[in-house]
Amino acid sequence: THGWDIKRLVKQIVLSATYRQSSVITKEHLTKDPENVFLARAPRMRLSAEFVRDLVLASSGLLNHEIGGPSVKPYQPKGLWESATSGRGVLKTYIQDHGDSLYRRGMYVFIKRTVPPPNMLIFDASNRDQCEVKRSRTNTPLQALLMLNDPVVLESARTLAEKLTVEKSSVDDKINKAFRQIVCRQAKDRELDVIKRYFEEEKTALKKEPQKAAKLLNVGESPQARIPDRSSVAALMQTILMVYNLEEVLMK
Repeated sequence: THGWDIKRLVKQIVLSATYRQSSVITKEHLTKDPENVFLARAPRMRLSAEFVRDLVLASSGLLNHEIGGPSVKPYQPKGLWESATSGRGVLKTYIQDHGDSLYRRGMYVFIKRTVPPPNMLIFDASNRDQCEVKRSRTNTPLQALLMLNDPVVLESARTLAEKLTVEKSSVDDKINKAFRQIVCRQAKDRELDVIKRYFEEEKTALKKEPQKAAKLLNVGESPQARIPDRSSVAALMQTILMVYNLEEVLMK
């Protein structure tokens, strides 16, 4: 039993050949184990709501790795709490946290049962009304809209774009690095061509609209890097945002 060492058990599971299998379905798999009863392949599943938040923060370098402590209140649409409150008590209004507290892991996000965090509820997080043995996994347009507009995702894309822009490297290297940090693999040549083409199109368009570029970069409370070529940073931010929205990023 190894002294009921849970961390050792988790490590043993995730390092096993079964856990590390690919989810690619081959003809042999379909013939021998069509229902995956014998775990011939890994199942396809989307990241849990908390992990979606953790992924974008970790890949951008914003994630606060502090363990333990009180719950935090990150960005939330204004007036949401106030529309469902009795108007009494310490929770009558939403008081957002600032600084490093904004970038804590998803498991530390404060949950009010009458008004759960919308960005986590959209990805099927529990609202704590009742005990859930297994979460549902829905697939709705709201999830795509969230990944394109959520302040946490936008700020993470902006932060990573600024970090890569100040590095002395080629555009290909910057895109490759961003792709690898987010998707956890090297981009294929055809993927890199598509992404680079999108970056160049965005850069050309944003050079003609400097106000739009400034508006895109003015998201989140983390300090902005002082980079003269704002259109290039905004274009890279939009490119990284596109990568965040790839199915492979959120699906195992």
